[in-house]
Amino acid sequence: MIQAILYKEWIKTRRAVLLAAALLAGYVAYAAIHTGQLFRVDGAVATWANMILKDAFPLPAALRWLPLLTGVLAGIAQFVPEMTNKRLKLTLHLPMPERRVLSVMLLYGAGTLVALYAATILAAWGILARYYPAEFLAGFLWRALPWFVAGVVGYLFAAWTCVEPAWTRRASNALVATGALAACYLDAPAGGYLPMLPYLALLTGAGFCLPFYSAARFKEGAQ
Repeated sequence: MIQAILYKEWIKTRRAVLLAAALLAGYVAYAAIHTGQLFRVDGAVATWANMILKDAFPLPAALRWLPLLTGVLAGIAQFVPEMTNKRLKLTLHLPMPERRVLSVMLLYGAGTLVALYAATILAAWGILARYYPAEFLAGFLWRALPWFVAGVVGYLFAAWTCVEPAWTRRASNALVATGALAACYLDAPAGGYLPMLPYLALLTGAGFCLPFYSAARFKEGAQ
């Protein structure tokens, strides 16, 4: 049954997943060109000095928003079809506990995003390792990690908002999601987010639990 659910989720989201993969791959390719050009034009000394003295991030600023964009896109692609003609009720009546069904659906989406983000990080690391030492790269990774967490949390909040049956609550859910995601975009120096990681983990856990509440409301026929 779980394999059937996973296959159904893949059929629904395959275009969104492939689009997300293309966007992330395009960003990595652009980052490679950008970094090479930076070192050719400014030179290694000036570039390194900019990273050390100004605490600059080495990749184009679009990386801040790309994981969130792909996460929200995945959530919409996965759960909007479920709400069309109330198909989610049929899904929740499969011969499996409804919590397990929804858990499989959410874990599929979150797991797919984590795999895409991990591949992006590894590819970017491989490119930047030609120009920066491992100590620099570790600092860059800790700074970028909250943005990738925002992608997963954005996916979970998008699922929560889509599954909610009442439009007024959907609007309030979106406002709550916007406020919560702001925690992933605070300006902080390299390493500044380390004390926040437990709170980001709690935020992710809350994002995973909230769709169950809205799904229960949907199943009960709330308006």
